[in-house]
Amino acid sequence: MIFRELTPNHPDIPAVKKLFEESFPENERTMSMDVILANLKLMPIKLLGIYPEETPDTFAGFFLTAEGKTSVYLTYLAICPEQRSGGIGGKAMSAIREYYKGKTLLFSYESPFEESDNAEQRERRRKFHLRNGFYETGWFAKLNGTEFIIACSKEDFDKDEFLSSLASMVPEGAPIPELYRRD
Repeated sequence: MIFRELTPNHPDIPAVKKLFEESFPENERTMSMDVILANLKLMPIKLLGIYPEETPDTFAGFFLTAEGKTSVYLTYLAICPEQRSGGIGGKAMSAIREYYKGKTLLFSYESPFEESDNAEQRERRRKFHLRNGFYETGWFAKLNGTEFIIACSKEDFDKDEFLSSLASMVPEGAPIPELYRRD
């Protein structure tokens, strides 16, 4: 798997925007792709494109990261529909683990435990992350009325490091969700 840092002028940005809109429900898009692109140089975030080694010019997906001292917060991991079901998501996750070797990976995804129009999609995402070495931390966040599960690549979860990584991805003045545990 090849990762390329994407800038606002990269030729694959139209494909990124289309995939972003198709892959994430509106309530999960905490900011638009235009806002993300505008903040790439202003904030410590990276937009990385995913390209298969066999066809290195074929855009297969993307993800966004904020890297802290000991952890990396991943968000908006998406694979192009025509690339799905061939194991590319798992290969991408393995490559991400290698790319950020030595760092704890943090992720949040929509909770399948609340009623929603995309319950099947939420459960598929949850199973994908658990299958690819993530642990559910027992912590949740609520944003735009949607509950998110906080997951980590190791069993020890550092809440403060997560909040720090998350804060570095949020434009100034935008709300940062509070974490909570369920009773």
